[in-house]
Amino acid sequence: MPSVCAAIVAFSLTIGLTGSTVERFDGEEGGSSSQSVYSEYDDEDPPTFALGSQAFTVAVGDTFTIPCDIINQGRHLLVIHHINTKGKKLLLSAGEMKLVRTERVQIDPTGVTIYDAQRQDAGFYNCSLPTAGKFILQHKLDVLYPPSVNSSSPPVQQAVLGQRLELFCNADGNPRPEIDWTFEGGALPAGAAVNQAGHLVIERVDRRVEGKYVCTADNGIGNDSYVTLEVVVEFPPEIITEKSVVRTGAGDQLELVCLARGRPSPRVSWTRKGQSVDHATHSTVADDVYRSTLVIRPMTEQDFGNYVCTAQNIHGQKSVVVQMTGLPQQPNLTGVAGGGKENSYTLTWETESYCPIVAYKIVFGRVQQKSAEVNGSTEKNVHEITVEMDVGTENGNTHPAMSHILNDLDASTEYEAIVKVKNRYGWSAESDKFCFATSSASPVHRSTSRSVGGAGERSSAAVSLLLPLLAAASACQRCRGFCGRITSP
Repeated sequence: MPSVCAAIVAFSLTIGLTGSTVERFDGEEGGSSSQSVYSEYDDEDPPTFALGSQAFTVAVGDTFTIPCDIINQGRHLLVIHHINTKGKKLLLSAGEMKLVRTERVQIDPTGVTIYDAQRQDAGFYNCSLPTAGKFILQHKLDVLYPPSVNSSSPPVQQAVLGQRLELFCNADGNPRPEIDWTFEGGALPAGAAVNQAGHLVIERVDRRVEGKYVCTADNGIGNDSYVTLEVVVEFPPEIITEKSVVRTGAGDQLELVCLARGRPSPRVSWTRKGQSVDHATHSTVADDVYRSTLVIRPMTEQDFGNYVCTAQNIHGQKSVVVQMTGLPQQPNLTGVAGGGKENSYTLTWETESYCPIVAYKIVFGRVQQKSAEVNGSTEKNVHEITVEMDVGTENGNTHPAMSHILNDLDASTEYEAIVKVKNRYGWSAESDKFCFATSSASPVHRSTSRSVGGAGERSSAAVSLLLPLLAAASACQRCRGFCGRITSP
């Protein structure tokens, strides 16, 4: 602005000088340079400011006035500078001439008024009379403004299981905001803490820290400010199978299923004897669970064996084995209520078999006391029963319930038994050993009382009913300490 600069120089050379005075404003942002030499004042009294230096605090959007009232100003020119918070000096006015373009600044003879205060208005304001020597009044302005927050962390943060994680939250505001972190709208998970810089630190990531975190800044001015960050935890594959053993038969259509999850999503494959399988596979994903199905159709006996389902991602791999067999399931051997008689006992068991059960084998014997052992062996008392079955009675039943009555047993005796079953593909594994006991012989009680139905007769009848039950219970209790001695021949 050449015309403005010329005017300022003109003011500097003509106003308020009695001796040789040179005052030069360079007209650039940041201030002015001056050099003055005075011989004397024409004024009787030198100029003074009516007020001393002050500190003002305003909020963003407020209107404020910087006072520069002068006593005995005379012909001296009032000059106002603004020095911002970064130290940059800006000339606002010289006399009544405004030297900034913004409409928010209004100049009057006694100061400057600023409307709609902004953050950049903060700093120092100098009122000076350049023609009166080093005559400066300095005010300080502090502008309060609401918080703002940002983060250098990505909006979605990938975290690895077991590693350290730090979420960054940077807040600005005047006064300095306070930072608060929340997780999914509530308290932070265990192991999470906020450091002095306001950043959230998780020393060891686990699956529980996955979710959304909100960093909120508040300083009491205006509205809070917040930023939302989401943590996604990466982890090695986890894998299970719907059934670890699948029982089937030739001609059947079979599906082997394994369920895997991991992040990143795992790649799932099936192998048998270390080689990829030739059968068709298909996969679906729901709720981050990867469901892989191996379809075998039609089944042949050559397809029996162990199939390995493996899930793999960048963090590792895990496998699970699915056994496909035609053999029956290991029987679950039990007794029935009231199954123990004086010389017999009813054994019951359940199994699972795709094909009909064609035979079963029971091995049983008396429980031997330790005192009967000789040279580490026990007395020979093991009996074996093999029963061939009518196949037609079991067709269509994959979970048959079976029973067998053991006869010619000794009264009041402890026994143990095992059972296994057979279908067209072979024998199952043996059941766990089962302990049982026969009841004692019922004694004959004769009453000495002549009265029919008297107390003595009723008492004898009660005892005769109770003794077999007590004997069987006592035998079963003792039997528990001697189970596990018999083996199938």
